[in-house]
Amino acid sequence: MYNLIKENILEKNLISQDDNVLVGLSGGPDSVFLFHNLRLLKETLSFNLYASHINHMYRGTDAEHDEVFVRKLCDRYNIKLFVKRKNTNDYSKELNVTEEEAGRILRYNFFRENLKEIGGGVIAVAHNLNDQAETVLQRIIRGTGMDGLKAMTFKNDDIIRPMLNVNKSEILEFLNNNNFEYCIDKTNDQDIYGRNKIRLNLIPYLEANFNPNIQNTLVRMSENMYNDSKIVEKYVKDLYEEVLIKKNEMQVVFDLYKLKKMEDYETGRLIKYAIECLKGNTHNIEMKHIEYVNEFINSGTTGKTIDLSEGFTVYISYNDLIVRKSIEKIENFKYNIKINEPLYIREIGKVILCKLIDAANLNMNDKSINIDYELVNGNLVVRNRRDGDKIIPCGMTGTKKLKDIFIDMKVPIYERNKKLIIADDDNILWVEDFRIHNDYRVSSSTRKILNITITEA
Repeated sequence: MYNLIKENILEKNLISQDDNVLVGLSGGPDSVFLFHNLRLLKETLSFNLYASHINHMYRGTDAEHDEVFVRKLCDRYNIKLFVKRKNTNDYSKELNVTEEEAGRILRYNFFRENLKEIGGGVIAVAHNLNDQAETVLQRIIRGTGMDGLKAMTFKNDDIIRPMLNVNKSEILEFLNNNNFEYCIDKTNDQDIYGRNKIRLNLIPYLEANFNPNIQNTLVRMSENMYNDSKIVEKYVKDLYEEVLIKKNEMQVVFDLYKLKKMEDYETGRLIKYAIECLKGNTHNIEMKHIEYVNEFINSGTTGKTIDLSEGFTVYISYNDLIVRKSIEKIENFKYNIKINEPLYIREIGKVILCKLIDAANLNMNDKSINIDYELVNGNLVVRNRRDGDKIIPCGMTGTKKLKDIFIDMKVPIYERNKKLIIADDDNILWVEDFRIHNDYRVSSSTRKILNITITEA
């Protein structure tokens, strides 16, 4: 077994030299198997080993026993251990998901907190060949597509599975032959969860009545699906580049006109790919969500928004289709401006600097905004929009509502509260990314200039 795990790590490039490896250590046979193999390999392959344990607090004294066992195991081999205690049942109600899903979210969030603390690295989890077969069957029952059938891989971003091709019987044999102790989770033998029912009832039935080698067959199928999925991924990435307008860590913007010319199965793939780019996976994005988006693309109008799973929204803004993470609502804000002092606007993460300069020193190539300071009346403030806001745009004689300006500028609704406004006691002097007020423009008689610069914090 030692040699197989080593071979997996080297051939599949799971761990780099001097890497930090955080092993999820429950205390059960699988994670203990992985712990000991990594412990034995860390000097040979030159990496740093850490461990992480979650006490889910729903098995009473058994959970306490597992935590104590894990602590002693790590102390014995001088491995730094991170421990978190959180009631999974309560957490599932808090998130409105199943206990299984709540446990998964809890584990990986904690693992990544640990990883950040130790300076990065990879998370080693103890999924084995039997787990892979169970995962494939579970997803077939749920009606998955190709992406689901490829199931788990040896490496997925910062998660590695060095024992994915190891059978459960081989794991137990290794532990028993080496007298390595481990904990037994009694709930694994109770068909109270969907996955347990697959392992305890469905797989034995299939083995007895259809295929005694069903688990290996399912694993081979997942490997074939993984290979085929690479062809689809390449096609989707090419489409993605064709329709992409822009992207950042919060959103992906597509050309709506081009999307409308595509088939539903293509746009569905693009939406899933956009979500994966934003959050790293497509967990809890179901076929019903994709169908909903396809209907929206074909019939939606500007300003319309639909909500997807886990806080993602799809929004139409003129000829753009925007897939974005939910953005916290920007409340009304208002700050007094002090000349020559940078002001941080915490609500939107921007810094504004207003300074006075002589007109003779004006740099016309400067990207900042310039206003005739001697025309300013009273206090200067920076704020976001209010109902009824209006301005006389430079070069015009009549007022124009900010709402109409934002529509003309094609500013999405969710972005409008983030636009900065400079005002004095009488008027709005300037709207971010728009013209200044006509009455405050710099002229040949201007002596003092208010120079405004905005930067990202």
